Amino acid sequence: MKLINNLIIQIIPFLPKFFVRIVASPYIAGISNNEMLKNVQKLNDKGYKVAIDILGEHVETENEASEVTNRYISIYDEITKRNLSANISIKLTHIGQDLGIHIVRNNLTRLIQAAEKNNNFLRLDMENVPYTSETIKLYKEMFEDYDQIGIVIQAYLHRSLDDIKSLSNEKFNVRICKGIYVEDPELVFNDYNDIRQNFIQLVKEAINNGSYVGIATHDEFLIDNLYAWLLQNNIPKDQFEFQVLHGVPMKKKLKKLMNEGNTVRVYLPFGDNWYDYSVRRLKENPKMAGYIIKNLFLSIFRIK
Repeated sequence: MKLINNLIIQIIPFLPKFFVRIVASPYIAGISNNEMLKNVQKLNDKGYKVAIDILGEHVETENEASEVTNRYISIYDEITKRNLSANISIKLTHIGQDLGIHIVRNNLTRLIQAAEKNNNFLRLDMENVPYTSETIKLYKEMFEDYDQIGIVIQAYLHRSLDDIKSLSNEKFNVRICKGIYVEDPELVFNDYNDIRQNFIQLVKEAINNGSYVGIATHDEFLIDNLYAWLLQNNIPKDQFEFQVLHGVPMKKKLKKLMNEGNTVRVYLPFGDNWYDYSVRRLKENPKMAGYIIKNLFLSIFRIK
């Protein structure tokens, strides 16, 4: 099965875009704002909270960065207007980080103002290592003006425990994930179990320092291990949440967590850049490709 999944991954870039969209559609919440917002409502109706992300990164012009910022601002207004349970998660390179600190700072300030106006929250996604320190610097700057802002820390980086220790306190809101970027091997844990153990350590360190933690993983070993620890230590359910990517097949686990009073937030990507994102996600996890293809063909046979 592994061989078949990897074969699917190899041929995906050569397939027509319409087919890739069919294969990847469970992971994409639409192209337009309206499509995405309808999906947010559907998820809210099922009990999930949502983190919204416009697909894209590394814009090339100041105008592009401004357009993305404006789109996020309009989404904040729509969240309020429709009374949705959702916040926003952004990549700083999508609002101009590559174009200069003054451009990204200006756009980030505008987003903070929109979040505050709508009494909402903003998450700064963490990208690869060249951006890590500057992302943390900008987070600290913005936190001084508005404390409903959070960040992401990646468990595969050696530096992450030090970052958690220096940042975490009772007002710190962090999403902890494994990390997906290809980095200098000297900067990261290269063993899968080492990444898992660091993930667990990061969550416990942040929780013990009073921080709010988004436990962002589809690894059921990590979910079960950490959930048992949270229960054993009587950690209040308003100090953590579980976060998953839209479309990943683990509904039974999520339903069980929600039935036990836990918050589950779905990370909801959408937008015009769905193709590059879809190919990347499928390459990252070949098992997803096999699962999707299997269900696609089952659906076709049922239709017939």
